[in-house]
Amino acid sequence: MHAVTVSVALDIDPGLDDALALILALRSPEIRPALVTTVAGNGPLEMTTWNALRILNYLGAAHIPVAAGASTPLVKPFHGALDYHGADALGGLDLPEGRADVETRAAHDLLFDFAAAAPGERILIATGPLTNIANAFQRHEDMPLLLKELIIMGGAFGLTPFGTGNQTPNAEFNIWQDPDAAHVVFGSGVPMTIVGLDVTNDPTGALDASDLARLRMASSREATLVASLLQYALHRHQYCAMHDPLALAVALDRSLFGFVTGRPDVVTREGEERGRTRIQTVALSADGLGSAQVATRVDGPRFKELFMGRMLES
Repeated sequence: MHAVTVSVALDIDPGLDDALALILALRSPEIRPALVTTVAGNGPLEMTTWNALRILNYLGAAHIPVAAGASTPLVKPFHGALDYHGADALGGLDLPEGRADVETRAAHDLLFDFAAAAPGERILIATGPLTNIANAFQRHEDMPLLLKELIIMGGAFGLTPFGTGNQTPNAEFNIWQDPDAAHVVFGSGVPMTIVGLDVTNDPTGALDASDLARLRMASSREATLVASLLQYALHRHQYCAMHDPLALAVALDRSLFGFVTGRPDVVTREGEERGRTRIQTVALSADGLGSAQVATRVDGPRFKELFMGRMLES
């Protein structure tokens, strides 16, 4: 039994690995997803919102409110990633239509309400571009200090051999998509944990064909859904990197990771450096404001055991 269940909001752009993270969240007793907000990222906003609604409906979680957020980055034009995620951003997943209704209020206002309802107690997990978070912080200047923690999947900090870009040689996709939003969030003072490609590209935490075989033998809707997503990823790649589920795992078992504390920054200008992230480990303020915990190590096999265990539970 898990004594404490923390309310979380999930800001997502599903997306194969966002979908995997959402499924893991729904199977994890440590957290209670109270709000889902969507952002343009892996696909256009209408698509990522539709995907979130379909997944929640299929898994019996249609009661969780869904709010559509930003359809474009703060400053720069939108670029999707459908070449990786498929024409519907979910690998052509055959799912029934979800409910059509989303919240009438804007995602950034609902994110603020979520944080303000229990100051210092709630976690926001962002696995897409940070546009919605930046919008919320700019409109509600007190919001960063109302959150217990903001967990971000993003960045490539060069802290391990895996910490190079996947959009450019220097930049991870989420941060590259909206570096201006990342700049706002990094400078906001929010208590922040960042899980970047430095650990999510570690193959020891990835799923492969043997995991797919185990999932196909299971009977739960979650396992069936994960198997479909994994099959699409493995058709094109040797293994499926678990970028977003690893970020979510910080809220489930922080001991899976090692971290360094520092002040993150990002290059916002156009050019080959756009979206490049760094962590400065000096000149931190005494109260820690403006600093982040950036993941430098993951126990990949133990993470896989956690993920697969949750999916294979009856």
